[in-house]
Amino acid sequence: MKRKGGGRLLVKRISVAIITSNYWPEKTGIGQVTTEFAEYLTSNSVHVSVVTALPYYPEWRIHEEYRRQLWETEEHEGVVIHRAAHYAAPNPTTLGRIWHEVTLCALSFPNMVRVVRASSACFIVSPDLSHAFVGCLVSRALRVPIILIVQDVMPDAAVEMGMLSNKLAIGISRWLANKIYFYADRILTLSDGMKARIGGDPGLQGKISVVPNTVDPNELRHTPNLGMPFREKFVPSGTMSVVHTGNMGEKQDLFLLLRAARSLREDSRIHFYVFGDGAVKESFLRLRELWSLKNVSHFPLQERAFLPHMLYGADVCLVCQAPQVIDVVVPSKLVSAMGIGAMIIAACPTDSETAKVLRASGGGLIVPPSDEKALVGAIQDVALGRIDVRQHRRSVREYALRHFSREAAYGPVVSELNRKLHPSRQEEEQNP
Repeated sequence: MKRKGGGRLLVKRISVAIITSNYWPEKTGIGQVTTEFAEYLTSNSVHVSVVTALPYYPEWRIHEEYRRQLWETEEHEGVVIHRAAHYAAPNPTTLGRIWHEVTLCALSFPNMVRVVRASSACFIVSPDLSHAFVGCLVSRALRVPIILIVQDVMPDAAVEMGMLSNKLAIGISRWLANKIYFYADRILTLSDGMKARIGGDPGLQGKISVVPNTVDPNELRHTPNLGMPFREKFVPSGTMSVVHTGNMGEKQDLFLLLRAARSLREDSRIHFYVFGDGAVKESFLRLRELWSLKNVSHFPLQERAFLPHMLYGADVCLVCQAPQVIDVVVPSKLVSAMGIGAMIIAACPTDSETAKVLRASGGGLIVPPSDEKALVGAIQDVALGRIDVRQHRRSVREYALRHFSREAAYGPVVSELNRKLHPSRQEEEQNP
């Protein structure tokens, strides 16, 4: 604590590290969510330094402007970002994913040491497990408290999706996961289901809290022309738009979308729009061409400012999940779609976290995963006016703004930082 002038006592600003493999300018998934969290901390007078990779997701290709360099330091929205190079290639194999993590860990290590050493606490984002594990080792060695943020329960999600089958790799991944859970002083995860999955060990239960993904009410506020830029740019007059946006990976089961489009190919009113990139993009596009689906269009991810127009302007916002995805993942786009008041159709297991959230909100339609007949029926119900779309939109938006606002979710995290790191943190006015 320092004294300024004759009377005011100034408290040193809290400095924290965030160790994550994904960050801005990545437009979807963990990178987007972690960026929102870091910028919220910064807006609440916390100095944030991020240790991360050169941006590569969801394309699995390092962005052009960041290539040909090993390290990069930059600042964005008040956050200092320390990046390291790594291996990345489209359509990654298991070996490719492992080599990505190995190279990222090796080149991120110097950044971790210098950033964590200057921090009062370290937030570590999982996955990637090995990157999180090295971050935990550095933080433990430097005696800096660790707050682990679990965005996906790994390796469970990869195993259940069939993305990881090698017994040795599974064993190593489980060992890494158990170690980072043990090393963490606090664990934050997205839902009660994920909390239950992580907290099987009684020794962990007391340090796990649920902090959901969030929405910014200012970003998602309703304006007179909301949705119009999307419809003017992409949707011809008289067309019903069914939209998927975000990562194109195994978990999203986008082949269900193609099967539904094939069933609806004779209905010229309904058109499917896919915005995104990811591991299954090429196979998705090949199957679209094989089936000659003229009612399916694909575009790159759009800029963040365009997202509210897209989600609100779509007649249907699709959230597709593979049948195996139950309590290991909560899609970040679900929260955004709810916050803007989208008409959501979710193809997901009835006991999944997505289904639980939608049922609690009283809005959105839920159909069984991988069931194109049920999905087609729900889309036709919307098209034919059998669904009270306004009520569904209103219900999900009100629920999201009430439960997922950034202040409601992240405010207690900042309060806990202040309480534990600076118990008497406040500016005091004293007489000279």
